[in-house]
Amino acid sequence: MSRVSDVGDADARNVGVVVILVALSIILHLFQIPFPPASYLLFDACGIPIAIAMFFDAKTTIVAGIPAFYIGLLLYRPQDPIGPFMKIVAELSTSYPLYLLYHKGWFKGRFKPLLASTVVVFSRTIVMNVLNILIDPFYFILFHWFNSYDQALAFTIASLPFISVFNIIVAIYVTWITIPVVRELERIGVLPIGKGIKG
Repeated sequence: MSRVSDVGDADARNVGVVVILVALSIILHLFQIPFPPASYLLFDACGIPIAIAMFFDAKTTIVAGIPAFYIGLLLYRPQDPIGPFMKIVAELSTSYPLYLLYHKGWFKGRFKPLLASTVVVFSRTIVMNVLNILIDPFYFILFHWFNSYDQALAFTIASLPFISVFNIIVAIYVTWITIPVVRELERIGVLPIGKGIKG
């Protein structure tokens, strides 16, 4: 009975931590730095708490945390539901592969962490490039950047190199800030020790 109670307490604690980390992500989204070649692309640190939240409770983070994150971002700009949607897809396509690869032990050893990081980078970059091609032209027309779909699509395609570099940079810093934090949380006993800290 005590064991069941302990498990329930741990689950409740993990859900509470996810709530706090998602709230932190929404706050961190306020602090942004423009990407110089394309100032409409904005660096922020909100992906780091989202990635850490995955390690406390991945299911809660995906099912409840990500939608709450979307609503929080939407409160900043209620006239723009597309931007927050793109943001949550970007962070999910970074944090979930990072979480899976870590628990498969890909972040231990000499060369595997580099390979794992490359997979995370490719995940975010490919997903966001496809999403940008599908959505950005309509976004640009909706907000009167361009008058025709062809013009908007041409601009989107021309922007893909900048978008790719931007997403590569974000995926790298989210990965390499998250991993040491998770390892330290494992070391001090806040998280159970996973395969990523062994070896």
